Amino acid sequence: MTYVCGWFVSFFLFELTAVPFILLEQSFTLLVTVYTCIIAVVLAGSLWQGRHLWKDYCEEIREIRNMPVSVKIGWAVFSLIVLFQMAYAVLYEYYDGDDAYYIAVAVLTDRFDTMYLRDPYSGYIYPLDVRHAFSPTPIYQAWLSRLSGIAPAVVAHSVLAPVWLLFMYCIYGQICSRLLWNRKNDRPVFMILIAVWFMYGNISLYTTETFAMTRTWQGKGLMAGMVIPALFLSLLYLAQERVSQGMWMLLICVCMSAVMATSISFMVIPTITGVAAVLIGLKKKSAKFAAELFLCCSPCLLLAVCYMVVR
Repeated sequence: MTYVCGWFVSFFLFELTAVPFILLEQSFTLLVTVYTCIIAVVLAGSLWQGRHLWKDYCEEIREIRNMPVSVKIGWAVFSLIVLFQMAYAVLYEYYDGDDAYYIAVAVLTDRFDTMYLRDPYSGYIYPLDVRHAFSPTPIYQAWLSRLSGIAPAVVAHSVLAPVWLLFMYCIYGQICSRLLWNRKNDRPVFMILIAVWFMYGNISLYTTETFAMTRTWQGKGLMAGMVIPALFLSLLYLAQERVSQGMWMLLICVCMSAVMATSISFMVIPTITGVAAVLIGLKKKSAKFAAELFLCCSPCLLLAVCYMVVR
């Protein structure tokens, strides 16, 4: 859960930081400097605040010894399937047609130090691409490229493809632990079925499984594979009787991450959150809770208003 939350906090902070720089047509180098400093401060603060959690992590690792042999075998099988998929994603990488936009934008951003000010198909200078300015997933990849010194195309296909695939399974693992909270021994079976389902889900170009295996690094792949499952994960926790503040924060970060992934989230996220707010509000018999839940997507709605104004 710490790993999952870390990614979404990173996306949340990048969305808040990058969009103003893009709209003001500032240089990419300036964004890299500012965002890297923000992430460094957040990382230092997180390590300090969570310094007592290392003991808990070690205790959870020790509990593996007490698992039944069948459960250990189940987790081993699931791990092998995921490792196979990660290796396959790198060794048999798939060049999707949309890479002509996503990868090209990342390359142009890193090469010319501008953001959405050049045509990704020709490289010529053109007015700010407002349509994609609020969804800077390629800019995030260009930031990773600038920091690592690895080419943007390699970052997308050979780094983010396996890393974000593992990230996706971590989210499903947390959903599994929530749904099967009182049946720990059945969790490996659930995760194996999910992994096999994704392995053989390529029945068309537009399924979630295809996006996860062939275009994880694209904004649409990020939305389908990670953001929407994380949204349902947050709502599952918020439907509990007792809700921690961390779950509220995670939901806000997920909503903002959806905007970073794709502009279609302006419609999808408020719709899902609104329906969930009504259902959870009825379950808890609290209109106040339903209103608070829907307000978590208010930053997403605010960005939608900004998008309409700028456009």
